[in-house]
Amino acid sequence: MPVSIPNGNQPSLLNTSYTITADIDVPQGAADGVIVGEGSKFVGYALYLLKGKPVFTYNLMDLKRTRWEGADALLPGKHTVEFDFKYDGLGEATLAYNNLSGVGRGGTGTLKVDGKVVSTEKLDRTVPLTLMLDQRFFIGNAGPSSVDDRDYQVPFNFSGKINKLAIALDPPKLTPDDVKKLEEANRAAQDAK
Repeated sequence: MPVSIPNGNQPSLLNTSYTITADIDVPQGAADGVIVGEGSKFVGYALYLLKGKPVFTYNLMDLKRTRWEGADALLPGKHTVEFDFKYDGLGEATLAYNNLSGVGRGGTGTLKVDGKVVSTEKLDRTVPLTLMLDQRFFIGNAGPSSVDDRDYQVPFNFSGKINKLAIALDPPKLTPDDVKKLEEANRAAQDAK
């Protein structure tokens, strides 16, 4: 049964490294549908099966969509589909130093099936600070809007079974050297005023 959760009640994937792991069952005849997603045609992400193939789409504010896709449809049975994102920025902690350098940076995403890499892509930028408050987090369908309506139309219910879904965050941590540089940059900016 699909689940819909209001924005702000799920782990935020902004300005951080993360891993989404879904343990699923694919029925005979393949599966389609959104496993998990957040957002809409304007911004967000979704992990789904399209004609049985695993896909992860990242929608950067309707400006650019980046897509990871496996070459093969999943065979019937149990599978683990994973999307791992390594963020390149210093994270939102830079904001404490009046510095935006840590937010909205890019990173590298890797889509895996049963532990095997099926697609790797680089994002130049990510959503920097917040998603729209009316966005929702969905498990098992696309909600009221797709992140890429060229791929699927709503509701795009997942036709397999989701046994387990996990989202693990790995936020950047400022090193003492990072803090020193940010403090110096903040002081220089204040002195220039």
